[in-house]
Amino acid sequence: MSGKVGAFVNGVLFGIFGIPAYIAPIVLVFVVLIYLANKNNMFAIRKCICASVLLVVVCSLIQMTNFDESYKITTYYTMSSTEKTGGGLIGGAMCSLLYELFGFGGGIVVLILMAIICGIIISEKTFMKAMTRALESITYKFQSRGAVAEVDEAEEEYQEEYPEDVADDYYDGYNDSEEDEEIKVAKPRKRRAKTFNIFKSFTEAKSEESNEEVSDNEVNNEDSNLEDNDLDEETNDYDDNYEVQDTMNEESEEFDDIAEQEMSHKFGSTSQEYDIRNLADRLISGNLDNIPEVDFDADNLTFEQLTTDDVFDAKSGKMHEVSPTTTSKAIITKDTLISPYETVVTHGQSHIGTGGNMVSGETVTQIIRPFDTTPKKTRRKYVRPPYKFLKPPFAADTKQAKEEQKETAKRLQETFDSFGVGAKLTNISAGPAVTRYEVQPNQGVKVSKITNLADDIKLNLAAADIRIEAPIPGKAAVGIEVPNKGENSTVMLRELIESKEFKTKKSDLAFAVGKDISGQVVIADIAKMPHLLIAGQTGAGKSVCINTLIMSLLYKASPDDVKLIMIDPKVVELSVYNGIPHLLVPVVTDPKKASGALNWALQEMTERYQKFAEAGVRDITSFNEKIESIPNPESLPPRYQKMPQIVIIIDELADLMMVAPGEVEDAICRLAQMARAAGLHLIIATQRPSVNVITGLIKANVPSRIAFSVASAIDSRTIIDGGGAEKLLGKGDMLFYPSGYPKPVRVQGAFISDKEVSDVVTYLKQFSAGYDDVVDKQITSAAVEKVEVQEKKATDKDEYFIEAGRFVIEKDKASIGMLQRVYKIGFNRAARIMDQLCEAGVVSGEDGTKPRNILMTHDQFNQYIEECL
Repeated sequence: MSGKVGAFVNGVLFGIFGIPAYIAPIVLVFVVLIYLANKNNMFAIRKCICASVLLVVVCSLIQMTNFDESYKITTYYTMSSTEKTGGGLIGGAMCSLLYELFGFGGGIVVLILMAIICGIIISEKTFMKAMTRALESITYKFQSRGAVAEVDEAEEEYQEEYPEDVADDYYDGYNDSEEDEEIKVAKPRKRRAKTFNIFKSFTEAKSEESNEEVSDNEVNNEDSNLEDNDLDEETNDYDDNYEVQDTMNEESEEFDDIAEQEMSHKFGSTSQEYDIRNLADRLISGNLDNIPEVDFDADNLTFEQLTTDDVFDAKSGKMHEVSPTTTSKAIITKDTLISPYETVVTHGQSHIGTGGNMVSGETVTQIIRPFDTTPKKTRRKYVRPPYKFLKPPFAADTKQAKEEQKETAKRLQETFDSFGVGAKLTNISAGPAVTRYEVQPNQGVKVSKITNLADDIKLNLAAADIRIEAPIPGKAAVGIEVPNKGENSTVMLRELIESKEFKTKKSDLAFAVGKDISGQVVIADIAKMPHLLIAGQTGAGKSVCINTLIMSLLYKASPDDVKLIMIDPKVVELSVYNGIPHLLVPVVTDPKKASGALNWALQEMTERYQKFAEAGVRDITSFNEKIESIPNPESLPPRYQKMPQIVIIIDELADLMMVAPGEVEDAICRLAQMARAAGLHLIIATQRPSVNVITGLIKANVPSRIAFSVASAIDSRTIIDGGGAEKLLGKGDMLFYPSGYPKPVRVQGAFISDKEVSDVVTYLKQFSAGYDDVVDKQITSAAVEKVEVQEKKATDKDEYFIEAGRFVIEKDKASIGMLQRVYKIGFNRAARIMDQLCEAGVVSGEDGTKPRNILMTHDQFNQYIEECL
């Protein structure tokens, strides 16, 4: 029917697969389709492989029934193709191999094991798991039957002890309800002589006795409204007695322990449980002296939509009309049913009011006052930002770059030959923005001959600027750094963060610096620096470098391990990071408040060293390891919890030095000297690298520096104690000089755009639990105190200060003796007035026996009085 082509295909399939040829095409088509749709899903690929192996195993098992060791492999193909039997070529080849290795019986065992393994992988189910579940089900049924039998036995004993008519009268109408929302309540059982947990027995018997009138002790409320998962409960208010009926959920086993403890505490019984029948006995006999009063605060739980009802007071024998009290709505959720817990005692048509009065109604409720369940402010578990927020690197034209490098190398060699300098090029290292040509001088050629040709080389190469590194540290060569022609290839931050070097760096304070002159990724560790100074002129890439540093920390460390304090007098640079979970306090933008932040860091450093001394450790790493080695570190007092490392970032040091130079410099020096072991690290940035800003003390205590492009060699020497920064190209081109390096290394810094920063910050804000209010208050109070001190100091002038200032300006000379004679005051007071005039800038400082110079005019002094006094 299928023609010659169909007959040929039929013969080939049966020759290869044998009898399984009926299903082999379907299996193979499904395997191919699943693989094409899930190429990157190893889980799906593993299942496809197992399905193919299972097909081979089926062919082999079928062939084993008709296996003959004398057959050749081609015989299996011919026999299966013509007779439509056996396992085909695949089954015959597999059987021959297994027969030689394991024999006939061993081959069958191996095939069966392979089929079982493939079936487990495909179905994701094991036989042991199924057997375990079946055994657990059988065991549970036997236990449930035993529990039900025990409950029935208790009921029979109760029926023997109490007349049936009394019990029927007492429980008459127990499960009757005329409302649509009727909820059945468990039938009461009598307590046996021994301790018997009736709640637990009902729970265990629930699955077996589902047809009986047994449920989870649910609430039977009249006129209840269930809306949007909020339960509006109803109650009657009489003699300050609020009856609230509890709901027992499926977590009844957890409720049993709480109920036993609360009942034992309320009813004074440690060996027996509070029994429903015990309450019934006292109701029938009239012994109501020991019934506990209901103690409930209406502010905690109130109800709406209540109706007026008549209740009967058994003690007074009178009817009373009870009206509801309408207040706010009460919402009872699953959490409030578990803790705080409410114990409910339910019986027929009577309940107990305040003072032991028996009142008609439906429930008796012993209320346990709820605990304080006010939710605490918590932070979600930190998940590092995905890489999708960062832009991928751009593809560079390497072919054109290599041609330009060869042409530049040729011109450089011609320049050396034309000036008679014996040197040869040994290597070319291509970086993102600069290419370094390594030149090895001949024997007897001085290095100075090559360095003196800097201007001539720049002329012959038509380069914007070149930098000669003579010699290269660790190499017997001189490096000539020439800018790349055309546009520089931008180094994107994502390329560095996804690099192996960054991912394998164990430190939480690792950050991606950029790529060096040879194109290698440069990763630095702030913990080893331990403080960093970043300086460069405007537009050189200083702010981008700070952003890459912060983003590296956000991708590397969690908020529990690293905290940040950002000081940004320029307001606009770092304010975008407000709201991230790593921030200890909001970004500090007030220069006066910045000194308060530094002073808080000093206090924190001192406190940490005191904790180290108490714990017998030397640094923060040893302290945290000792805390983590304790079995339950969460149980320790807050003083001995794990300490995070703190990075203090100052974006513009020059503004702070103008406002409070003495305090800022002292705080920075103290932190730089002592804070490393305490886990506090400084990142200081400035665009004015002068000696007034980067003082000698700061340079001595901040060993790691990054120099961007500067205007002059003097500024370069101020930053890195050497020239070279004045020849940088800008746009992230830097000299990276961390502690431990013999010479600065030229690095092209990473770039990150404002949109990337904004996307990452928006993502991280969901993990923020707010700032540390205590630290923020301490910093703010320190700033306020400083302002008050300055104002007091400014206004604490001598009463002769203004007169003396005008007098010395008019006389154009000033001395302490002159003030003593004119104002008839003592030496100490006159000297104090002169010191105040010197602080105000009216007169110069003392210079031995020479008279002081007058530095202000009358107009300037009047302006000072208006502004400062």
